[in-house]
Amino acid sequence: MSSEKLSSVISFILKKSSQGRGRVELSKLLYYCEGAYFQRHSSVITDQKYIHLEDSPYPHLLNEIIVKMKEDGYLEVEPKLISNGVGGFLLILIKEYEDLLSREEKRIITKVLEAFKNGVVDESKQYPNLYENYVIAPLYSEITFRTDTINTKIHFFKKKSLLSISGKIFRIFFND
Repeated sequence: MSSEKLSSVISFILKKSSQGRGRVELSKLLYYCEGAYFQRHSSVITDQKYIHLEDSPYPHLLNEIIVKMKEDGYLEVEPKLISNGVGGFLLILIKEYEDLLSREEKRIITKVLEAFKNGVVDESKQYPNLYENYVIAPLYSEITFRTDTINTKIHFFKKKSLLSISGKIFRIFFND
């Protein structure tokens, strides 16, 4: 069931992405959709295991799902042309996969897509706690969604907060 649900989420994301998405960008969007859903409901959408790769959080079964969806005629892969050649490949939706998503799941996925409508950049500004959750996981290890690490929609980095507080204290002492 989780692979079918993942296929449904991929289909929904690509349906909302008229230019298509690259594999790494898609994997990040999947992770942030799962995380944003987890923040509200303490459960994930697809029950996928995520692994921390060098360039992104990555659903364990993503490659298998992409191959199957391509073979079954749901996806097409096109080269992303840039000024000096090919800059990767885009996954384009040809036909929609069976819709297995609830209204709430679609709402949260749409919210994540709106946050990253110009590409998956500034992840630490859009979803800082989810970004921190995957960055602190060791490479090639599972990234877990747990209520003790992702328990609120508002999250502050401890070091950053302490630095800003100490900077303010320094300015008060220095200005007086």
